[in-house]
Amino acid sequence: MGARFDHLVVAVEDLDEAAARWRAAGLPAERGGAHPVGTENVLVRGPAPAYVELIAAGSEESNPWLDRIRSARGPISWAIAVDDLDGARAALLAAGFEPDPPVPGSRRTPDGELLEWRVCDVGPGPYDGSLPFLIEWTTPMGPGPADGPVVEWISLQPSDPDLVAEVLLALGFTGDHHFPRRVFFERDGVSITLRPLGEPEHPDEATWVRLTTDAVEQPASIVLATAGGEAFTVVLDQVEVSSRPDRRRFPGAALLPAVDEAFARLRSDLADWPDPHPDGRPPAEEEYSRVTDPERYRLLGARADAWIEVLTEQGTASAEVMDPDEVAWVGSIHGRFDRVTVLRGRAGTQPVSVAWAPSQSADEAFVQVGVGQPAHVLESQPDCGCDACDTGSADLLETVDSAFILALDGGVYVVHEGGRVVRRTLDGCSSSGVSDAERWLADAAAGRRTDGVVAGEPWL
Repeated sequence: MGARFDHLVVAVEDLDEAAARWRAAGLPAERGGAHPVGTENVLVRGPAPAYVELIAAGSEESNPWLDRIRSARGPISWAIAVDDLDGARAALLAAGFEPDPPVPGSRRTPDGELLEWRVCDVGPGPYDGSLPFLIEWTTPMGPGPADGPVVEWISLQPSDPDLVAEVLLALGFTGDHHFPRRVFFERDGVSITLRPLGEPEHPDEATWVRLTTDAVEQPASIVLATAGGEAFTVVLDQVEVSSRPDRRRFPGAALLPAVDEAFARLRSDLADWPDPHPDGRPPAEEEYSRVTDPERYRLLGARADAWIEVLTEQGTASAEVMDPDEVAWVGSIHGRFDRVTVLRGRAGTQPVSVAWAPSQSADEAFVQVGVGQPAHVLESQPDCGCDACDTGSADLLETVDSAFILALDGGVYVVHEGGRVVRRTLDGCSSSGVSDAERWLADAAAGRRTDGVVAGEPWL
């Protein structure tokens, strides 16, 4: 069915005033167009498919859609996108629901483009607040602004969370191991939390859940990844909006499209694979001593090669293949390396070393990225290569990307003092034996700490 969160519908009185509120918070909000039923919308979105729809009545006429919008304010409904609406409706019928027959829908954009879809109400009427509705895009929107917000998580407080959970489960969503009817985690899409969470199952096992509080006063809250600025939380039109800056704020992220193009060629027939623990379920004990397919991790090495190719072809770096025994490392390493390439940028930058190591029968199955001379390890993937630590190809590839983006960003990379060390990451830092890691980095950046500091100029 390919079911996934599509958009949150938020009713407002005046579209221009609502758009101004969201823009004032640093979130682009642009006119989306008009529907044949007389409603108009503004969209808050970015390069990913999911978005927030601000909707208002644009006509004095009366019909079920206009009347519903006029009588409500704030979040009133939400949509689940499906690839096969008829199949999804059949699944809901089999689960005991009574969804309406599909009907066509459309919107004319400000530049005259006609977007079309089929829609199916699951609840008793249009924009019903108790259950989501289904949408199948037949002429979908293109991506939004590259620097626009990306919806990562939505938390809702429906009147009957168990009923909503039944809908999601019937459509193929997977409930979390600890909150199987309240949390639906999607690593590559929008995760959904239904409040209240209640008591977790398997309380003896460790877990984490975003937006765990049941005390949120607003009927809906969302987490948005943004391209720049500071993290913040603000209430807009009865939606609690939390923003977290993502890696797009780093100049190196601009190289990702070129890296993707090179990677598509260099990966050959190496396949992606899903997260083997998608629902928060802990690994089985035997997975810690099992490596099902070490060859799969060669995909990470191809990603590193794609970065090297792009950086050298664009003139950002020169690359030198080194004897692995001639490159010294600081930090955890995976045995002896098959090969090492050292990247050097303009004056003032720190060299970046990239190494590949074998895993059992697979050559170049581990990838390591370090900065400085000797090379301080920024990232080493996969973590150990066992099945228990496998988080799926998408997550591991993103980790490799993050290491290169951080390496290109410059600034303070590492601060060490004896056996204690702090390493900067894209979203903060990691440390060993240090309780005030952020202060170590801040002191190094301000020049108050100079010994044991690995820092350099930005590459880009």
